[in-house]
Amino acid sequence: MEKGTVALIAVSFMLLPSLFPSGIVLENRKFAESGSHGLPDGQNITVVVDIIRARAMTLDENEPRIYFKVYIDGEDVVAHPSYYKGKDVWIEEPVARKEIPYDPEGEVNIQIQMWEKKTFLSKICDISRGEGKFHAGKTINLTYYLKRGNWTGDDYLGDGNGYGHCSGFEDGNEKENDCEIWFEIYEEGEGWGGDHLTYWEKENVYHLDPFKNYSGVDFNGDGIPIEWEDKYGFDPFSDENISAEDPDNDGLSNFEEYETSKWLSDPFARDIFLEVDGMEGKYPWSKPYMLPKESQYLLCNAFARHNITLHVDDGCMGGGGELIPYRDLLTGNGMGDARTRYFLHWNHHNWRLGVFHYAIISSQIDFSRPVGGCAFDIDSFAIGAQYVRNWAWAFYLQGSNYQRAFASVVMHELGHTLGLNRFGGIDNMDTRFPWNKGFWEWGNYRSCMNYRYVYKLVDYSDGDDSDHDQNDWEIINLARINWAT
Repeated sequence: MEKGTVALIAVSFMLLPSLFPSGIVLENRKFAESGSHGLPDGQNITVVVDIIRARAMTLDENEPRIYFKVYIDGEDVVAHPSYYKGKDVWIEEPVARKEIPYDPEGEVNIQIQMWEKKTFLSKICDISRGEGKFHAGKTINLTYYLKRGNWTGDDYLGDGNGYGHCSGFEDGNEKENDCEIWFEIYEEGEGWGGDHLTYWEKENVYHLDPFKNYSGVDFNGDGIPIEWEDKYGFDPFSDENISAEDPDNDGLSNFEEYETSKWLSDPFARDIFLEVDGMEGKYPWSKPYMLPKESQYLLCNAFARHNITLHVDDGCMGGGGELIPYRDLLTGNGMGDARTRYFLHWNHHNWRLGVFHYAIISSQIDFSRPVGGCAFDIDSFAIGAQYVRNWAWAFYLQGSNYQRAFASVVMHELGHTLGLNRFGGIDNMDTRFPWNKGFWEWGNYRSCMNYRYVYKLVDYSDGDDSDHDQNDWEIINLARINWAT
């Protein structure tokens, strides 16, 4: 389904019943609940904790080794933990399971901990919004409800950080071995499961065969399957079309949130998707121009502080990571041609249009003056990586480094595509050097959009000064990507 073909109609959410003491309250029950308790009394079910992705935010090691501890009703259910190496790891198998007696009214207490393996003494990571110096302030504490398969606690449906997503940054302290994880909790039993719907709700809410797997089935024809709509509180049998709605105003419709859910987007928490292509080196033995991984981590952290998840496709999502042929200078026409060929693939109805921003990491940019970056379309920009390399020595002298400088200029150009354009402190040539008046006049505007701070600061301004400052984070408009053509 293409974005342009989705009918923009006013809809009301027909939300299903649930048990959310905090976050979104789901109402307007469509189906009458029967008195059935589902499975026979005494039969067991298995509660599964599936950690999908873990990302280090402030760990010191370049290649940390991490593992997990999971407690279900007080029992440590990970007897022999697996170790995962790297700052950003995707985990293929669930980390924890526990078989418990079936009780549709039952509640299960779950605690999740993430640890960094050290030579002598492992160190717990902070993945919780909780505060405290000890384990309690770094552990995710949840209550899982067997009836509907939802959970509350340190994470819940509708919280600003996303459902099934927790971060150590949420407590405001970034000096506690902070990390973030994405996870899923569900239940299954003998002869049923696979679609993350509970036995009880299949039988009593949806009046379906509880032993059938309905994964991928779209009952109301809106292009979104039952398991996604059930997870996020929508009515999968409603005649109302919610596919075009954008509850979090991040420019992605519910249908697009579903399409990108394989990369962990959330309809109630803001997401930015960025496809990045590079350029071949000048000579066969030259390194290609690409966005450094460390720069990606800095960018992700900057947005995570504001409950925005930045998803970078450098090839890991099947679109980015291509290398355009080397050119000494990438012209404006060359940028547009590369966007058409490598991003849209000659298809101006490509489904990524209006979903992904696009970046080209090139050698140098043909501009009226030497520059490290240039926004050339409403959703696209180019970076002159050789320019950043050439001036790396100067960035070091100013307390920055190559990776930070690269992240800063990417965030600057991405900011233009997010609507940061019309302000006196943005792209003001008079702010570049201390002998210029503007350098001091706009000093309060601590943003990478300010030439004084670009290549040094990976952040937008929060507008905490009353003079010569603005709150960039309130001004950015993620939905602006819908204007892309």
